[in-house]
Amino acid sequence: MSRFLFFLLLTLAFTSCKAQDANSNAIDKKPNVVFILADDLGINALNSYGNELVESPNIDKLFAEGMHFTNGYANDPTCAPSRASILSGQYAPRHKVYRVADRYKKDKKTLEAMKFLPPDINKVKGSGAGLSLDKITIAEALKSNDYKTSAYGKWHLGKNELQIQNQGFDEGFEMTGHYNFKTSPQQDDLDNSLYSADVITEKTIDFIENAKDANKPFFAYVPYYLVHKPLEPKAEYLTHFKQKLKGNKDIGPDEIKVLAMIKSLDDSLGQLMEALKTLELEDDTIVVFTSDNGHYKTESNIFNQPYQGVKGQTLEGGIRVPYIFKWKNKIEAGSVSKEPIIHVDLYPTILGLTGTSKPENYLLDGEDLTDLLLGKTKETDRRALIWEYTNYANFNVKRQEFASQWVNVIQMDGFKMTEDVETNSFILYNLTDDPYETKEVSNDYPEMVQKLKEELERWKLNTEYEQPRLNPDYKRN
Repeated sequence: MSRFLFFLLLTLAFTSCKAQDANSNAIDKKPNVVFILADDLGINALNSYGNELVESPNIDKLFAEGMHFTNGYANDPTCAPSRASILSGQYAPRHKVYRVADRYKKDKKTLEAMKFLPPDINKVKGSGAGLSLDKITIAEALKSNDYKTSAYGKWHLGKNELQIQNQGFDEGFEMTGHYNFKTSPQQDDLDNSLYSADVITEKTIDFIENAKDANKPFFAYVPYYLVHKPLEPKAEYLTHFKQKLKGNKDIGPDEIKVLAMIKSLDDSLGQLMEALKTLELEDDTIVVFTSDNGHYKTESNIFNQPYQGVKGQTLEGGIRVPYIFKWKNKIEAGSVSKEPIIHVDLYPTILGLTGTSKPENYLLDGEDLTDLLLGKTKETDRRALIWEYTNYANFNVKRQEFASQWVNVIQMDGFKMTEDVETNSFILYNLTDDPYETKEVSNDYPEMVQKLKEELERWKLNTEYEQPRLNPDYKRN
């Protein structure tokens, strides 16, 4: 072999090894995650999901660049339980954050109308109701894979001992409200006359910049307070929508305020996306966008339509929420899935997408959607979606009914059945033919009712569901 040929082969071999190493590094690189959680944003509260009154160009761009789900659900129709399911990856009987508060205890007429007492909310003395420290949060799981973690915004899972800094996050604090927001732990160096969403966005971008400088993968949990009440939009956006919708009698004044607040949420998301692009992190970052539960009641319920129900109800409008996943060049742009998914799926999915091991000896109730998102399958392995909602509230003596009460709900094979614990009765909807729950059909499908009852009972056994306890204060005739 000539000397020239020897050096040529050596050079080619060296170049090939370098290319393989570079390719290996690209494959092994851990993707970042930005998880944006809106508050009380209904299924019809985005332009991309069909509401033409909404101005959400940045979210709509995310929608076009990723995969969205048309049958996405919250784990609960209220804030704290759904957030506990997201962070813990577990159903309510496991994490035991059943309700925001026990309002029935201070409402004599409601308490005396209840046959049963619901299970107790998990509480820690001095820290209130919230998520136990023995739960392994998604942030803790990612930290075991060398991720930097942050959480600025609404926490709603306990104070003091149960706060953000003790739940796997390297940095962050809770912010509640919009203008004159409150912080926990107290942050004395912040100007709380600013809009909380702007502060959350700024703090999150600072975290992302610092993580990049440290050459660390990151998980940024971004739970905005928008569009939760109080209805406090920015003045310029309120003026904009008042002028735009002047003379439209179908839209109420509260709905105009919500439209203005959605525009602020959209601005914040747009700033986060622009920061990723400016920092050259767009290709290496998974973006997840969803809401904690359905929309609260407004004049015409334009943010839940065409579905029945609102926040605080297990009708579709109370639990259906938007879901968007983006990972440039990995998740197909403009793709859509009709598969039913729910909050507990987010934990195992983020672990799957980031190559993070599941915590040992820790149960996760959701499905890993990685193969679905990456186009390797079109279906999940799920048998059923289950809800337990134990919130007794506002008994109406004249109508002899609660505004909300203990129900267990199962969706399976295109049907949705609700068990009314108070009356031991069941209602059934055929969502395949009637997605808007206009016709109760239990008499038409007795075999399906029985099948769903059996599946629900299996779920109760599997999750160590707490059976109803007789209420000693019950005095209802």
